[in-house]
Amino acid sequence: MIESLPPHARAAYDRLMASCGELEAARTRALDTDPKATATHRVTAELLARLASSLRASSALTHYAGRVASGECSWERIEVDADPVPPEVEELKADPQIVWPSEWPSSTEESDVGSQPYRIPWE
Repeated sequence: MIESLPPHARAAYDRLMASCGELEAARTRALDTDPKATATHRVTAELLARLASSLRASSALTHYAGRVASGECSWERIEVDADPVPPEVEELKADPQIVWPSEWPSSTEESDVGSQPYRIPWE
């Protein structure tokens, strides 16, 4: 039957069959993937910035990203400073494959500020 196809239809048939083969290979890879075996991902300021720049970002996240860009606040304080808290925060915290940091890395460590307490000169 394939041999009776005209040459212009044969090229289209070959492309269709190649696409079907690629689709079958992708299906096999998907079936062989264990969703529970995937690694967890840690939330970082960079990840939140990327989420905020996406077309699907909520208006609350986009607004907070503008505040971060202006230096008014930081990503680490999104749960405290954002009003309202963007829905993406709750979605990330509810995902078992996402690790929400309990303590964000700070830009100023105690050693930077100085570990010695202030002393009154006459002490």
